[in-house]
Amino acid sequence: MVTMIFTYDIPVEKQTEYVKITQEKIKPLWESIGCIAYDIWKAAESETGFIKTMLFEDASQLKNSMARKEADPVKEIFGNFAENVSRKMCTKMT
Repeated sequence: MVTMIFTYDIPVEKQTEYVKITQEKIKPLWESIGCIAYDIWKAAESETGFIKTMLFEDASQLKNSMARKEADPVKEIFGNFAENVSRKMCTKMT
């Protein structure tokens, strides 16, 4: 299993819209093209901080999903909301 963990900021005034569009468009798309689970979290210690996790079967499934053309629109949507994005790929050890 491979998890991508993203940390990023969403301006306060855009958070409600971001959560709604994630539920309606972003999450369903990713989960239809290979992502096993897609979740967003609000960071408790930050007014603007968010965390996103994406779970994949393995690194090749992650790469295949990210490369699909169907993902381009939701990548763009995310980019229109998110600031200060960082990411880490984590591999399950057990």
